[in-house]
Amino acid sequence: MATITKRGDTFRIKVSLGYDTEHKQIVKSTTFKPPQGVTPKKAEKLAQQFAYDFENKCKDYTELNENMRFSELADWFFENYAPIELKPSTAYTYKGQYNNHIKPVLGNMKLKEITTPKLTRIMKSYDLNPQTVKKVYVVIQSIFRRGVEQGFIRESPCHNVILPKKRDEKKKMSLNESEIKRFMELLDTKPWDEDFKRIIKVLLYTGMRSGECLGLMWEDIDFEEMTITINHNLTDIGGKHKLGSPKTESSHRVIGMSEVLASILREQKAYIDKMSAVLGKKFAHPEMVFTSALGNYRDRQSVYHSLKRFTKGTEFEDLTLHKLRHCNATLLLNSGVDLKVVSEHLGHRDINITADIYADVLKSTKSKVADLITLKLS
Repeated sequence: MATITKRGDTFRIKVSLGYDTEHKQIVKSTTFKPPQGVTPKKAEKLAQQFAYDFENKCKDYTELNENMRFSELADWFFENYAPIELKPSTAYTYKGQYNNHIKPVLGNMKLKEITTPKLTRIMKSYDLNPQTVKKVYVVIQSIFRRGVEQGFIRESPCHNVILPKKRDEKKKMSLNESEIKRFMELLDTKPWDEDFKRIIKVLLYTGMRSGECLGLMWEDIDFEEMTITINHNLTDIGGKHKLGSPKTESSHRVIGMSEVLASILREQKAYIDKMSAVLGKKFAHPEMVFTSALGNYRDRQSVYHSLKRFTKGTEFEDLTLHKLRHCNATLLLNSGVDLKVVSEHLGHRDINITADIYADVLKSTKSKVADLITLKLS
């Protein structure tokens, strides 16, 4: 209950809200001055009503604890929120970002000390790629958001934080059509592990995320209907592989399969069947489309390193597994496929995401459409 102390013609009101993590009492106080001309008795009643309203307002912040250190809020986040609301792979990534980049800088700061300008300075101070800084900021933003939701703080300082932007020359997001054709020719002619080549071709033909590709099971492939259903995503959590659900709800999708792609997958099926027959029960996962030589889950990093070795000394040294997905999308958009169809094909949760990622491609496509109309009308 609020305590009221009369001081001259004013009333001092204090409300206790318990104790913080350092066992210090949390007290909110205010001063009430009655209107001129009211009787002492009326002034006291008005002060009591004001104190009652003030106490109710303060109790909206019963959990308020701005003296809490950021590390305490982060510990709460990873113990209570992350295990329930985040995918295990996302929680693992967030925890790594926190331990490596956030805790050393923000961990010992009190929440009330962390302001928007201070976060802007901290983001600028990181000696990291701007894309990595953005990922670090996403973790900080998520932790603060949950702090507000739980009532630990009134508002997040993450509004209007300025993030560093890359100032050097922008790297190409995708190969152009002629480059893709040359890369396909390299795949067909350069002596290399055929199993690896088939993974790369499937990524190019489908636009799947690498985790979705390596999470494919034979039951997901329908050679009669010529479709591939994305039901799984293979993740690596602390060196342990886990077959889980796709990234988002919209990532559950069905992709059409061409005859060329079907032929590639039939070759892969023959390869898996042969390896499984040779190793017998030692072949761990015959149900998977792509496996290691011993039939274990195929490691994404090993595929990435194989790609780096394969492209070393060629014009495709900057190629990544994710860039293959961009190549697929670029080919579709340049061929005039509707943006909504491409968005669904890629498994984006929102068409605006697709439009944002491929803004340059769409701009080029619009120019081609305008030129085509001009040609037809000339």
